[in-house]
Amino acid sequence: MNKIIIMLVAFSYSVIGFSADLQREKELNIVSQYEPKELETYGFTLPVASKVSEVHQLAFDLQADFYFYRDKVKYVETANKIIKLDPNYPSAYLMKSFYVQDPEEYKQQVTYAYELSKKSFLKSERLMLRAEYALLVEEDYKKAQQYFKDVVDMYPDSAAAVWSLGMAYYYGGKLDKAYESYKKSTEIIPNLPKGYEFMSVILYTKKDFKQALEYLKKAQLYGANPKNDLYYSEYENLVYYKNGLYQETVDSINEAFTYGELYRNSERLNELYKLSREKLK
Repeated sequence: MNKIIIMLVAFSYSVIGFSADLQREKELNIVSQYEPKELETYGFTLPVASKVSEVHQLAFDLQADFYFYRDKVKYVETANKIIKLDPNYPSAYLMKSFYVQDPEEYKQQVTYAYELSKKSFLKSERLMLRAEYALLVEEDYKKAQQYFKDVVDMYPDSAAAVWSLGMAYYYGGKLDKAYESYKKSTEIIPNLPKGYEFMSVILYTKKDFKQALEYLKKAQLYGANPKNDLYYSEYENLVYYKNGLYQETVDSINEAFTYGELYRNSERLNELYKLSREKLK
């Protein structure tokens, strides 16, 4: 009896895998009608659900700008350009929201992207936007995990999908699974700073501050920088402080304060600055 159950389970998994492969092939065939012949994906292999040829390269550029910490102003400009070319492309609205600081505005943009995605001609995009909505708006982490898993089954070589699954695990408190997803994203794209950054975050959460610093340095090596993201700046300085790097903390925060009022008003940065100055005395 047990043997029969095992065989049935194995068969069901093989059917799921076969179905995911067929869906992927179907999507890639559809997208091939619209994408340009020369396309730089940077390793982000999820297809682009747009019938506007120019949008395809811009969409991959946008992903690279985000995951590699490129210029934030250019990032927003690229998102706006995509939206102008194709107002019905949901992922442009989603990714544009990633640098929005106001929580309510952020949720509104994610919700709009999700509603728009219901009409997308690609199942993978519908699943990704459903997962993002579950993760960021509904805060239903189990649901988000399942949707992201479905995308990863279709596109196991997509660093963006694998990394996003890591976020769902992280928010859901499954730190080991989150770590494995982030690690996998860096195996797909070895110089992916967002992957190393969040491997560092998991280690910090587990109070392994020394190794958290090691992976933070690796993220920095590949482009992670605080100028794009206040939360990253706060995390970077937490790691410095926990490792007793008080002068580095002071220097880093002094630099961060030049990035604008948002940084100067950060309670966490100001607290770390004060504590580090006291330690140096």
